[in-house]
Amino acid sequence: MDSPSPLDRILRTTTLISFFPALGLLIPYGIVSNTVFPALGLVPAFFSAILGLLSLMANFRWSQLALYMDTFLAISILSILLPFWVLNAGSRQWWNSAGVVMLGTYGTVPLLMNFWIHAFFVVRHLFKMCETFTLTRTCPNCRTNIRAGFVPSITRLSAEKPRHSCESEAQYQPLNASKYDDDARVSSEAGTLYRPSMDTLGSSETVVKLI
Repeated sequence: MDSPSPLDRILRTTTLISFFPALGLLIPYGIVSNTVFPALGLVPAFFSAILGLLSLMANFRWSQLALYMDTFLAISILSILLPFWVLNAGSRQWWNSAGVVMLGTYGTVPLLMNFWIHAFFVVRHLFKMCETFTLTRTCPNCRTNIRAGFVPSITRLSAEKPRHSCESEAQYQPLNASKYDDDARVSSEAGTLYRPSMDTLGSSETVVKLI
């Protein structure tokens, strides 16, 4: 398969690098605040880094596993960020611990970046699937319905003469050149040509007017 595009490389590298600042910000925040949100986001962030490393290799960009992992990681990160935002918005003690809240907020930035990157890959794949539905699925020549994994049958046409019966065989017998040389010479002067009829071959001759 093709190697990843420059845009894919940048985005996958971002998911790989963003794990380290998330690790340095979310662990201290979890220790100070005694909460698992959003420090729990390090789990999907770790798998995002692994997926980013694998996606930088060829033969993995269009893998179905990458699509499933992008979908799962985007949902996982969002399910961790939403409780953190809701809890902080409803907390009345954030004035007394503004520094801790800022630490947790900065820690969510790498998670939010990973979410948008995974969502981008999922949405792009869905758009490509929608484009395939608009393509013509009927062969303009044979009117065969074309579908995924369909391999049309090919009928080989032979240039050899058919040999179904003795009558068909007789139709392909070459003319006796010595018999028709003199007649062809005389008939060409008069503008006519002697040609054996298909139904009276071997028994009589039919004159076909050319002029």
